[in-house]
Amino acid sequence: DTAAPWTTRRTAGLGVGRVSHSFMVIPDCPYPLLGRDLLTKLGAQIHFSAEGTRVLDQAGQPIHVLTLGLADEYPLHETPMTPDAGVPPWLQQFPSAWAETGGTGPPVFTELKPGANPARVRQYPMSLEAKKGITPHIRRLLDLGVLRPCQSAWNTPLLPVRKPDSNDYRPVQDLREVNKRVIDIHPTVPNPYTLWSSVPPSHTWYTVLDLKDAFFSLPLAPKSQDLFTFEWHDPDKGVNGQLTWTRLPQGLKNSPTIFDEDLHEDLVEFHSQNPHLALLQYVDDLLLAAEGRDTCLTG
Repeated sequence: DTAAPWTTRRTAGLGVGRVSHSFMVIPDCPYPLLGRDLLTKLGAQIHFSAEGTRVLDQAGQPIHVLTLGLADEYPLHETPMTPDAGVPPWLQQFPSAWAETGGTGPPVFTELKPGANPARVRQYPMSLEAKKGITPHIRRLLDLGVLRPCQSAWNTPLLPVRKPDSNDYRPVQDLREVNKRVIDIHPTVPNPYTLWSSVPPSHTWYTVLDLKDAFFSLPLAPKSQDLFTFEWHDPDKGVNGQLTWTRLPQGLKNSPTIFDEDLHEDLVEFHSQNPHLALLQYVDDLLLAAEGRDTCLTG
């Protein structure tokens, strides 16, 4: 009992209702455990099938469990940041800078390890809410040509990730099995602390830019596209099968280095034409530093 103490009775909100329960504290336990007593209070239903195990609530809806390390819990309790009032004028004055489509670079070829076999991982069960949440994003990427229908021996699942403080979801592909089969390239992404030390002390005004969907500016070579296939069903749009990426996907282990090197080459001319400015690049994040406000805004 001293090694694994019990908490006092706590009221916990579990997304599917609130329960009053005493929890056993086992900090070194490698897995999250749901005891029969708590499952009974939730009215949980456990289903075993060839696709995997599903835990449903008493209404038949999937129960999602988020497991975090203690050091990573603090963002869950932070107050949401309010938008900066100075941002809207930038959106109105420079509309082309925020466009969904833009120029593309040379195709990227993904090289496999010798003897690598196709990765075949079935799609994980997905709640109806999550499916509805990511559907608009998938449709938009199809319309833009970033995704295309295909048939491939490769398949890896999508993970719907809920955006903070909203009911919106974004699709994230689980490419761990693909990454095991892809040859590593030497990582050249710089250390951010080393980067920051290169800013002159006199440069005290900063502009920060986050390049949205930046990896999509690099096309994938046709021979590499089938490696990143996933299942997708959208009867309203007549899609029932597999989709794959035509652009450099997020989640590929080499994507940050590939993009970082390509963008670095594109910024060489800017550096030579603006020696009075300090431009730092960390993958798809840019920081422009200048001595004065006006120079920073117009730089």
